[in-house]
Amino acid sequence: MTFSEGHVEANGVRIRYMEAGEGAPLVHLHETGGLRLTPAHDLLSRHARVLAFEMPGQSSGLAATMARAIETLGLDTFNLMGTSLGATTALRVTLQAPTRVLALVLESPRPEDRDADLERRLADLATPTLVLYGAKDDAAAPAMGRVYKALMPNCHLVFVYDTARAIGSERPEAFAEVVGDFLERREAFVISRAGTVIHP
Repeated sequence: MTFSEGHVEANGVRIRYMEAGEGAPLVHLHETGGLRLTPAHDLLSRHARVLAFEMPGQSSGLAATMARAIETLGLDTFNLMGTSLGATTALRVTLQAPTRVLALVLESPRPEDRDADLERRLADLATPTLVLYGAKDDAAAPAMGRVYKALMPNCHLVFVYDTARAIGSERPEAFAEVVGDFLERREAFVISRAGTVIHP
């Protein structure tokens, strides 16, 4: 699938994004430092309209800016995915507009980006959420996943074997399978329909 480049203006900021695919929108907020498409983006775009945003820094109003950018593109409801430090921004976007985010995927959230005020609000967030970590990630990182699972009433924690932090790059097929299944079936995704297991 070929991704096309676009730009959108939001709160006085010009934001670059890449888009491919058709179907239910899946918005991806990458960590700062540049947007990097992975083989997982290509796999996910076979079943969804993937819009991967290049976030403009880590300002205090970043979540509001990204929410405005998504709204400007006419996405009334969408699935949302955040990677690394972008996972915290994705959480903040969801808290600002919980009825617009159908499901939330957090890939390798970083423990150094913990926010006590944000965590206090998670108990009221009913959005179906999937938190993914590589089994070879830093020891402190998976502990953050357990924090989210304990705090959020509708959260699932999955570990992907043979990968560290960059799951979408290192295990794209496993990543796309579990994310795609979760977005399609929400809570029922934990009961696999596949005859084989590619991420045991």
